[in-house]
Amino acid sequence: MKSEQMLEDVKSGHWFFDLLMKVAPKPEEVIVTGTPEEMIKEAAKKSFWVSTTLSSVPGPFGLATILPEIGAVTKVQINLVYKIAKYYKNLGTINQSIVLLIFANALGLAIGNQLVRRVGVRLVIKALSAPVIERIAQRIGLQIAAKITQRIAGRWIVFIAAPIFGLFSKRMTQKIGVEATALLAQGIKFEDANECKQDHEAPSGS
Repeated sequence: MKSEQMLEDVKSGHWFFDLLMKVAPKPEEVIVTGTPEEMIKEAAKKSFWVSTTLSSVPGPFGLATILPEIGAVTKVQINLVYKIAKYYKNLGTINQSIVLLIFANALGLAIGNQLVRRVGVRLVIKALSAPVIERIAQRIGLQIAAKITQRIAGRWIVFIAAPIFGLFSKRMTQKIGVEATALLAQGIKFEDANECKQDHEAPSGS
């Protein structure tokens, strides 16, 4: 029953919002360990081994490791984003909107045009309200969960599937690193956003 509940939590997509609220590192905890390319390689390797190790648990016990697996891998990926931000001296500007944008781009979700626009050499990113952050985070969580739950059968044939799970996590981490590098290497500023009475975002002043 516990495994089934955990699986439902994964499918709901709320787990990503919960992680986004909890695992963002403090500025003093962010340590640059090389160039963006080197840090991406390091994080991708770590994601591979975390995912492969937890995916090696078979049967119903393996189902119980799904949420811890994606949670641990996602934490590695969020930490990577912050490391790249510090490398480009953008750590002071990074927030949940930027993290959401990077993950959404890596997953192929078309929300970028809602969050970012270019003004000269700078990217202007909309500062999102808490309800909008939660909705976008749930979409991202659902997208990741869809990819994860497609592999549930592999929990029963772990010696074949575990490296495949690891490879998926590695590639996703690489995509997130590339998106983070492309975004954070540029100048960034934020635009306030207002909410209308129907709970939609609207540009500041409109």
